[in-house]
Order: sequence, then structure tokens, then C-alpha cells
Amino acid sequence: QLRQLREGITETISAFANSNVEGGLLVIGIASNGVVKGINHLTEQQKNSLTNIETLLHNQAAEAKFHGCQDGTGQSNSICLIFTPYADKGICETPGAVPRGWERRGPQNVPVTQATRDRLRDRKNLSDFENTFCCPYDRADLSDDILVEFRKVFSPDATGGFSDERLLYEAGALIRRDGGELWFTHAGLLFFGSNPQRVLPASYIRLMRFGVVAENHARRGLPTFDQKFTGPVTKQIRDARTFFGESAFFKRYQKRRETGGFVEEPEFPPTVIDEAIVNAVAHRDYRTGIPIECEAYTNAFVVKNPGRMIQRDADLPPHFSLAEVVLDSMPRNPKLLEWLKLMRDPVGVAYVQAISEGTKQMVTAMEALGLPAPSYRLALNETLIKIESRSAEREAALLAANSC
Repeated sequence: QLRQLREGITETISAFANSNVEGGLLVIGIASNGVVKGINHLTEQQKNSLTNIETLLHNQAAEAKFHGCQDGTGQSNSICLIFTPYADKGICETPGAVPRGWERRGPQNVPVTQATRDRLRDRKNLSDFENTFCCPYDRADLSDDILVEFRKVFSPDATGGFSDERLLYEAGALIRRDGGELWFTHAGLLFFGSNPQRVLPASYIRLMRFGVVAENHARRGLPTFDQKFTGPVTKQIRDARTFFGESAFFKRYQKRRETGGFVEEPEFPPTVIDEAIVNAVAHRDYRTGIPIECEAYTNAFVVKNPGRMIQRDADLPPHFSLAEVVLDSMPRNPKLLEWLKLMRDPVGVAYVQAISEGTKQMVTAMEALGLPAPSYRLALNETLIKIESRSAEREAALLAANSC
């Protein structure tokens, strides 16, 4: 029984350290039904074996304290409180040649697999996907337009005297292998490559339309519209902006003014759609084999982004609205984010701003149309943002108003 208790403590501390940004508290001496059993029946040696956490796990800073109390029979007893802070410098796991670790999913401790280990390393910024070797550099693979614009804003090349290779190397888009050969980093290919999909085939945006409400997504059938936005990440954002700005993909409602005449109202605020897509491009997990999927329904626009959103100093709930939560996210792709902040599109609009400012503007723009704030659903390897249009209510109200 003591061995089972020790295993349970090991699992829970590992799961808290790996998953809970705010840490977790484990109480020993209280039964699952809430009755205080206490731990005074254990010997001093047995108590030490349970709280000598350094021998049980690596990459943890748990603290154990004993607290006096009365047990369920009214007798003087004690319990043990173990607080486990978040392990941001490594994966908390058992020692040995084949370490074991756990993560917290709701009330359960789930063993860490290789896939979740990679995800944990990414969340804790222990891996550096952006700056690792991607593919050999070839000048023919560069997007000349992006390189020209980047040269204007990248300060180490203020004199304009760098060669293309030197500019990209100084920016971190190219690195040298042991033999001196230049290679693209993953971030470098995504940003400067004319066709990064050759090496990273899922690094594009897919836009689809379905003729059902979002609540019926499981029975939506084939899309009535399906288009890809490919190329380097700046081109994907630029092409999506142009498409939504020039097409009639979203509806426009014509409302009668009280002072006479009519005014048009968009189905969705353009800034909200743009912010959702840009954030997806900047913060997605590019290691997955899934593209960014934008799904238009008759009452909502949904953006599915590979990779779970990571908050800096707190855990995010699985479901939340921007009306309730102010985001302060940890960037998954800091290099891409840095370059996107430097660049401007052809009409001078920044590609990216601070996520907290962007999401605040999303809430304000939705409120201006009387629409709810965007909502989020976080899965293990996906971030989903839902933007509701309340189309049926708005169309009914407009029809009634215009028939008066």
C-alpha cells in the first residue's frame, strides 16, 4: 500500500510540474471521500520515503510540509501538503535509462508518450524548431519581393551593403552546417522561401464554406467552396486579406438609417477575421501535418489552428471567451513573430501586433456590431477560435425593420 501511495505521489507531482503553469497542491492523509485519515500511523522512515521527492523525480521543486489537524474520529493527527511549482526548465520525470513522466488532463494523470513529450518540450521552450536545419539553401528558392522589403527594415543592414546570404544569415534565416554549407532554418524557409510547401507541405491556409450552422459541423458534408493560400507566410496573409477585401465571401446587410437612407453592415468585422487568421499563421505549430483550416458556416467563422495556445503565467481553461480572459500568450514562433512585426504589407499595414492588443480590438469590433466576443476551445494539439455572426437573428430583425 505504501508503494502504491508513493507511485501516486510520483505521478501527481510529475503531472502538476509538467502541466499546471500555476502549480498544484497535493494533500496526503485525506481519503477520496473527503474524510481526514491523517498520516500519524506511518513511521518517520515511511514519511521520509514519501516526501524525499528528489529521489523520485528529476526537474521538480516540490515542497512538503506537515500540518496538524483532527482526523475523522476527532483525534489529533497530521496531514502532508506538497506544493509543486511548474517545471519550466525541463520535463519532470523519473530517473533512469527509460524515464517516465505524466501530464495533467482534468483530474487524471496521463503517462507522457513521445508525441506529448515533444509537445511539452515545445510548450516549455525546450525545443527550437524555428532555428534548426530545414533544407539546403538555394538562391533560386528565395522570394525576391519579400527579401527586398525585408532589407529595408532589418536594421543590421542599414547601409544596404550585405549580400543576400549575409542578410539572411544575420537575421537567423540561414545557418551553416559543420562543413560550412548554408541551410535554411525552418523559420527562414517559411518566411523567405517562395514555396515552403515543397518541404513543409501543410504550411498553408485552407478556406472552406459549408451550408450549415456551426452546431451541425459533424453533418456538414462537402464544402461548397474550397481554396488554399500558399507561399511564404507574408504572402498567405496578404492573399487572404486581398480575397476577403475584394470578394463577396461574407454577407453585407443593408440597414435603414433613422435619419433616412441606408447603411451597410458587414457579416463579420474585417479586423476580427484578419486578426484570427494572422494570429493562426504566427502562432501555429508548423511541425504538424495539418494546415490552418478556416471554416465558414451560415452563423459563424471558425479558425482551427494546429498547436495549443500557451499562456505565459497561467493555465487557460479548455473553453473561454475573450470577454472573460485577457490573453498574454507565449509565442510558439518568436522568430517568425519578430519578422512579421518588422514587415508591412503593400499598403503599409503591419502583419502582426501584440496579441493582447489585437484580441482587445477583436472584442471592441464585435461589440460595435452587437455580436458576442470570439470564443476559444483548446484541445491537446489544436486551438479553435469561433466568431459568431448571429445571422438568423440579424436577418430577421433587418427584414422586420425594412418592411415597416
